Amino acid sequence: MAGIDNNSKTQAYAPAKVSEIGPEPSSEATTEYKRHPLYWPSEWLWESISSILALGLLIGIAVIFWYMDDKPLSAWRGHVSLNSTIAILTTSCTAVLMHGVSAFIGQSKWLHFKDKPRKLTDFEVYDEASRGPWGSIQLLTTVKWNLATIGAVITILRLAFEPFTQQVVLIEPRDIISTAKTATFGYTHSYIRDTDSELANAGIESVRQDPGMVSAIFQGLYGINVTEPFVCPGACRWRESYISLGFRAECRDVTQETLQSATCAKDDAVKQCNMTTPSGLRVRTRTVDTDSATTYYMNATSLLSTRTNSELPDTFPEITRFAIYRSTEDLNFRVHDENITDCSLYITAYKYWDAKANGSDFSIAKREIKFDSQNPWSFANRSEENYFDNIRTEEFMSGNDHIPALEISYTTLSAVEVFFESTSVASEWIAGNFVNDNIGVSAALFGNVDINDRFDRMAIAMTDHLRYGPNKQTAPGEVVHRESFVSIRWGYFVVPIVIEGLAILFAILSVFSNRQSRHVPLWKSSVLAVLACQYEEQLGLLKTTGKDANEIEADAEKAQARLQ
Repeated sequence: MAGIDNNSKTQAYAPAKVSEIGPEPSSEATTEYKRHPLYWPSEWLWESISSILALGLLIGIAVIFWYMDDKPLSAWRGHVSLNSTIAILTTSCTAVLMHGVSAFIGQSKWLHFKDKPRKLTDFEVYDEASRGPWGSIQLLTTVKWNLATIGAVITILRLAFEPFTQQVVLIEPRDIISTAKTATFGYTHSYIRDTDSELANAGIESVRQDPGMVSAIFQGLYGINVTEPFVCPGACRWRESYISLGFRAECRDVTQETLQSATCAKDDAVKQCNMTTPSGLRVRTRTVDTDSATTYYMNATSLLSTRTNSELPDTFPEITRFAIYRSTEDLNFRVHDENITDCSLYITAYKYWDAKANGSDFSIAKREIKFDSQNPWSFANRSEENYFDNIRTEEFMSGNDHIPALEISYTTLSAVEVFFESTSVASEWIAGNFVNDNIGVSAALFGNVDINDRFDRMAIAMTDHLRYGPNKQTAPGEVVHRESFVSIRWGYFVVPIVIEGLAILFAILSVFSNRQSRHVPLWKSSVLAVLACQYEEQLGLLKTTGKDANEIEADAEKAQARLQ
């Protein structure tokens, strides 16, 4: 046995090095998905349909606007009102538009995480942005702007889509002219009645009165308001102006001048006074102490005379003068507050314009025509035959107004003068112990009645009788009715158009950005797609299964899960 060499050295072994071998790093190789190069209907089917449908609805709304622009609201024949139809189409348009926008925003988050590592909270930001305006605001303020920014802006602007679309339609009432109905009021250039046969063997006093003129005189003096007999089936207006023959009255207080001309005489306790107004009319009063006194006296005189030459009186067109005396008696029949008024009636002409009627209300603007010469009237034939001629004016221009020839029968006008001079008008009233048999129109003008107003009313009533009397001409007017019209304010429609344009741009860019070469799964806003991802915290990766959305949904149909 060989001996052991104690001197030999013992071989030493170094301690073994222990190291923990972990798993090999996961491969970051790109997962392939079943994708088409750029666009395929099956990949973007519903988004394409929603985009096309939203555009179609917007075009439909625009067509409705174009069709109804500047048309009456009654032109809309739909069973649903115009505003309701626009509201329905607008709501539908925004709904289908946002379907595609939400899907494109949802798909953008996968691009967002594919480019480089991102904060995991961005996942929730994108998800909220695809759901509504508040999430879109968060996306704009917390995430660097990218393609999804367009979708966020669209989501926010969508709130203005419907209000601005509704603002496009303005419904306002307009006046519509109807030609199917008649609207007229009267005017005249003449006042001629056939009275020649009544003058064959009689004087002017035998001509029968014009009952309409007599009625007009009484209506005016008694202050009776009479509705103008215009014709208007509703609301009417007259655009033209018209010249019409008429009368004008002027009154003035002549108390002091007339009283100064008074001459009085007393006979058997009856005191009679005669006085003359500045216009030459006689006024007569009588007083019996404690018994009776004149409180009203009216005298009238015609300025027309029996025609003996071919010229009219210098005073024409003044045709009648009136003098009205009024006073108040005390208990002893002593008079006080004496008042004397001179009035004159003239032939004239008026211009009428801006006539309007609504129901029974009629209004019209008028002004008196100012003749260039003091007396434009003359006999038509300048013959010597009494009463059988007419008096007339020639056509002329007054400023910008064309004044037609005006004509009046001398016989007809003289008959009016006979009526004024008769006891029907010229009259008196003696208060107290006296039998009044010549009262005329004393009841209409006594006391504190406004004489100026009553004579103005008389002239207006006489003028209206001429306008609607035997020589009436009719002024055709327009029947107006209010109708609601649609006015389209296209400026407000710019906002919906811009929103739709951004949505189409967003759709095109989203499809192009998610092409096959980007190696991004087409999961859009799918919630199930999240379950197909595995988060590796150490590597900061979201690992996917490589399945597309349809495969994930098919697996989900087969799987069951419970929250624990």
